[in-house]
Amino acid sequence: MKKLHIKSATRYPQKDDSDLLVFSTGVNLIVGEMNTGKTKWLQMIDFVLGDPDRAEDAFTTELSEKYEKITLVIDISGKEYEVERRWKEKGSTRKIFVDGEGFTAKEFSKFILKELEIPLIQVPSGNPYSDRTWPELSWRELLRHMYKQELKWSDIAEKQPEVIRSACVLHFLNEAKNIYSDEYGQLISKQKEKIKLEAKKEIFVGVLQDLSVELIGQPEMTIAVTPDSVEETRTRLKDRIVSIENKKSSLLSKIDADESLLSPETDKAKEELGILHERLGQMETDKNITLRRLSELTDYSKTLEEELGRFSRINDTISAFSDLKVTHCPSCDQTIPVKRFDTNICQVCGQKHEVSNDGGIAGKRRIDFEVTQVAEEFSELSKLISENEEESSALEASIIDIRQRITGYERSIHNSIEYSKRAIPADFAILDNELGHLAAQMEQLDKVERSIGSRDVMSEKITDLEKEIDALDIEIKQSAPTINYQKLGDLIADRMNDFLNTVNADELSRWKTGRVSVTLKKDKLDIFLDKEKLNVKAGGTAYFIIQLSYHYALLSLSQDDKYNYPGFLIIDFPPHFSKADDLKDSESYLLKPFVKLCMKETMKNSQVIIAGRSFENLENAHSITI
Repeated sequence: MKKLHIKSATRYPQKDDSDLLVFSTGVNLIVGEMNTGKTKWLQMIDFVLGDPDRAEDAFTTELSEKYEKITLVIDISGKEYEVERRWKEKGSTRKIFVDGEGFTAKEFSKFILKELEIPLIQVPSGNPYSDRTWPELSWRELLRHMYKQELKWSDIAEKQPEVIRSACVLHFLNEAKNIYSDEYGQLISKQKEKIKLEAKKEIFVGVLQDLSVELIGQPEMTIAVTPDSVEETRTRLKDRIVSIENKKSSLLSKIDADESLLSPETDKAKEELGILHERLGQMETDKNITLRRLSELTDYSKTLEEELGRFSRINDTISAFSDLKVTHCPSCDQTIPVKRFDTNICQVCGQKHEVSNDGGIAGKRRIDFEVTQVAEEFSELSKLISENEEESSALEASIIDIRQRITGYERSIHNSIEYSKRAIPADFAILDNELGHLAAQMEQLDKVERSIGSRDVMSEKITDLEKEIDALDIEIKQSAPTINYQKLGDLIADRMNDFLNTVNADELSRWKTGRVSVTLKKDKLDIFLDKEKLNVKAGGTAYFIIQLSYHYALLSLSQDDKYNYPGFLIIDFPPHFSKADDLKDSESYLLKPFVKLCMKETMKNSQVIIAGRSFENLENAHSITI
């Protein structure tokens, strides 16, 4: 397994000289008091390592305006690369330059994974059977387990989806490729195709049955259309056609005998015509009502969509302004001393805060609740729109059918009159019209029969897919090794407990919260303390220490070439540690396990970069004072 470490970081201001940090392998300590820029340095280093955002979003607008670029010299198992971000350069805002060649964030991810010999895999971030393609497990997702940011200590890889978090750990353990193999991806793809085809067939058959029963209206198929019912209907229609042809022959024979004829069928046709016109008017009225309702629903849907957009922008605003602080007096413009009063007292006027100082979390929670309500309403509205569209289509189909029948009756009556003028019985025209109607029904039967054939073709495709799925499933089970999740979880737990043992080596009372156990699955990673979940058992400093032990456990994987962890870690101590006056030595004892680990021969060329307020009495570490 190849290892990564940073040799130097240089940031270039538009004016003045450049700022330089030089790092070594092993443990590097960036030391400085509060607000001396330690975290900003780490944020800028992270920005170079593939952050897809803009500079002002990655750190601050002030720094993005002051500096024009930052350069890292990185080493990957003896090979150097110059990695650079140039946000002032036109067209380069989101590019990462490697030895002068520009990369997008996605291209950089593929580049560095390839150089580190970490296999590129695809992992479903949600439902594996959804229409989305599986995204690649990117370098940035893995880096979230190598860079512990100052404000990201509330969880391991904070806000990362559980399946992605678990996939990252499994990938470090070199097992993810066995779970999310190419064959597994093909299997899921085939299963998705089968599910879609089954749904398509179900919809097709449903529409076929409904339309056929309604439009053809034959007594043999009042419930469902089947091959036998189609054949029975065809036989009956053919018999009726023969009967009508016989009647026509009989009428012509009577004409030849000069017998007088009556036309009672003509009056019946006129009566039917009047009924059809009345039905047509009612259906057109119903269609107009449906279209008007559909238009109103569509307009309201757009309103809800705009509302969701506004909520999204409000959330962004809350996030942007939550951390803003008053640093200068608005009256005299002098700098306000830090911690002039208690945290619940306004640092400007000295009065007690009347509102919650939760950084906008409560407001965001209210906004999220409103978003959920609007989203649910939007979903229900989409269903109503779909139902109205289906109703409108059904009405349109019925209107077309009635108009065709009206045309047939009008033609029949017209022919009756014309035949009467020629001394041909009116019944002759009625029989001709019925023959035409029967011919149309025969044609519809042929179409239905062809549609049933299409259904059968879909069934055959589904059967073929099932065979392919079964074959792939057998191949995966035979070729993929059995993954011992219990053993992998125990490995991570052992390494975390190694950290705690080292912490307690000098003073046995430092850690009393219990031993760690880990449950690792394909889609879940759970950490326990004495069989209780971490967030239940541990709080405050204990929770912080467990997260350090987690990063120690991953870093320790770099000792063995069979794992995929690149021997690189950045830790930015949380603010509450930096503010504590009595934790100078605590910072040091918590880092001793990292120093001891990195001194091993098997950890050669690995690197840990840690930012904190003070690291007293910590030997064998490279210190950089800010």
